[in-house]
Amino acid sequence: MSEQGIDFAKLYEQMKKAQLAQENRPAIWGGEFPASRLGEFLLVWQAHLNAMPYRMWEHISHIEFADSPAQPEFLQRAEIFGEGGRLSLRRDIDRWLWHYIGTRNDPMRNTAFDAVNFWATHPDCRLRRYAESVMLWGHRKEGAPRWSDDRVAAANLHYPLDVNGRVYLHFWRYTENGQTVFIWYRSLSNQPVGELR
Repeated sequence: MSEQGIDFAKLYEQMKKAQLAQENRPAIWGGEFPASRLGEFLLVWQAHLNAMPYRMWEHISHIEFADSPAQPEFLQRAEIFGEGGRLSLRRDIDRWLWHYIGTRNDPMRNTAFDAVNFWATHPDCRLRRYAESVMLWGHRKEGAPRWSDDRVAAANLHYPLDVNGRVYLHFWRYTENGQTVFIWYRSLSNQPVGELR
């Protein structure tokens, strides 16, 4: 808040502009599957992965950006994202929980995976979308092989960008009645403001 106070008229206009019409709603799917079927699940998504070039794999001992996980048996989480959508996976003991938000309306058609369409179970949900950015850990100096940060000195910060300076994650935040309900990671860049449309 500034010394001038809050401009409620401006906030109201931003909220009106953020309201999504039904034809602009993203596809939202989710479900679960046994841990042993991770490879098969990722294969189903293979054709769509070109539109989601950023892939972050969280293993028990490390996090990496790579096309595929180095040690899938130790994988705990995955974030695959880009202009085409965001596919998020989380291991829960002997199963994987997943959700997708993006442009693809039939992510699991003609497969043995039972995907649930969010809009089929929540047809009256009214979302608002806001474009936002956050700065990630680390600063890369010219010629340095990786990003470094004193606060997380032990972290192996390797982002899939060939830039110097800071790295920013740009995303769309979807809210319902003022509460954040979905996040669609869209891109990484070295620009602090990523006004994505």
